[in-house]
Amino acid sequence: MKYLLILFLIACINSNSLAQGKSIRVKAGEDLAQAYSPNGFYRFPQFLKAVVYYKNGGPSSGPLFNYNLLSGNMQFINQKGDTLDIGDPGNFDSLVFDKSVFVYKEGFMEMVASSDSVRLLKKLVLRTQAENIGAYGLPNSTASITNMKNFTTGTSVYSLVINQDVILDENISWFFSSGGNTVKASKSNLLKILPGDKAARAEAYLRQNKTSFEKETDLRKLMAAIAG
Repeated sequence: MKYLLILFLIACINSNSLAQGKSIRVKAGEDLAQAYSPNGFYRFPQFLKAVVYYKNGGPSSGPLFNYNLLSGNMQFINQKGDTLDIGDPGNFDSLVFDKSVFVYKEGFMEMVASSDSVRLLKKLVLRTQAENIGAYGLPNSTASITNMKNFTTGTSVYSLVINQDVILDENISWFFSSGGNTVKASKSNLLKILPGDKAARAEAYLRQNKTSFEKETDLRKLMAAIAG
C-alpha cells in the first residue's frame, strides 16, 4: 500500500513538473471562470478594437475582438451584437491590439516580446477535469462534466458554473518565431533560426546566464539580450 502511494505521488510530481502554469480546484456551484481570473476566460476585460492582418492581403479593422482562453478561439461581436468565433483562422497572420499581438500558428499565440530578428510567443491551453467523490471519500477524476451553465454578461465577463468539483489546469508553452518559422523554445532551436550575429550574442548570453526555456522572466531577459 505504501509502495503504491509513493508511486502515485511520484507520478503527480512528474506530471506537474511537465506543465507550466497553474492548477485550480473549484467546488461545485462556484464560478469557474471567475476563479480563474477577473476577466473570466477572456484575455481582456472587454472586447477591443484590433487591426487584422491576413496572410494573403492587407490589413483591415472593423469589429471588436477578444480571445477566449477556454475554447482557444478568437471571437468578435457582429453588427447584431452577437458574439461569434472568427471563421477560417488559418487565413489570419496576426491581430494587433493596442498593447497585445496575437499570431496564428496552428492555434492562436500571444506575442510576449520581440526584436528585429525573432519573436517570443506564448501558447496557453486550459483543460477542465471534473471530480467525483469515489471510494474511501477520495476525489475521483472523470473527463465528463455535466449540467454546465454558460452565462455571458454583455461583452465583458464570461461566467461558468458547474454542478461538480472541477480541476482547471493551465498549460503554457513557449515558441520562437522568425522569418515564417515557428519552433518550440529551446537553445538549439533558437540558435538555428537566428542570423549569425544574433545567434552569437544569444549563445554568449546563455553561457553566462542560467536560463529556463519554460520561464517567462528568463525568456524575456534572453530576448532583451538578443535585441542588444
